[in-house]
Amino acid sequence: MDIVSHLQQSLEDYYLSKSEKNRLKSLLGKEVLDDQTINFLRSKIIELANDNISEKNYRLVMQWMKDVNHLLQGGAVHQSVAFFSPGDDCRNAIVQQMNLSLQQLKICVFTISDDLITRAIVNAYRKGVAVKIITDNDKLFDQGSDIRELASEGIPIKMDVSKNHMHHKFMVADDRSLITGSYNWTLSAARFNHENILLTREAGVVESYRKGFDQLWLEMADYN
Repeated sequence: MDIVSHLQQSLEDYYLSKSEKNRLKSLLGKEVLDDQTINFLRSKIIELANDNISEKNYRLVMQWMKDVNHLLQGGAVHQSVAFFSPGDDCRNAIVQQMNLSLQQLKICVFTISDDLITRAIVNAYRKGVAVKIITDNDKLFDQGSDIRELASEGIPIKMDVSKNHMHHKFMVADDRSLITGSYNWTLSAARFNHENILLTREAGVVESYRKGFDQLWLEMADYN
């Protein structure tokens, strides 16, 4: 998560400079800051402070905590935010939601071949998140496809085996947040393609996609 990395860097000299404050404001402005995300960031701030505090730097670290918490409290609470490629913004938003997930990830995508995204899926699954994936069978044997690797981890996967394509690209995380858009979960989408995703926590929209996923899960064939 970019915000956590920046918090770590800002604590190296025990001082939140003006440029670091502006960078954090910019990063916070790109996030959907609901209670779950804010609590996650607060826990990270406390964790970082505890890992670095000593008798000599006590006052400095406490002031750093006060400053970063003030920025966090002042961050705009967004229900929805859009990201665009080429570039890493779309990929980072997907990976961040996976890293923040606590209970379940429902992934419905045409193809998965971006190793960074695949690693985030595996990490979520290994920490106990209930992951389900729906994908298209025609992309299974594409060069770079990570579906077989994900299946080897024990992640439940279902596939469209009809003559048509399962062309969705969306993910529901913890039944609370949704990522959807044209963005393919591939390296070329990050590097070259003009794509987009929308990250939203609008409850009605998230629920509609959750129901759509559950219905597709019943209709699709098991991976084998």
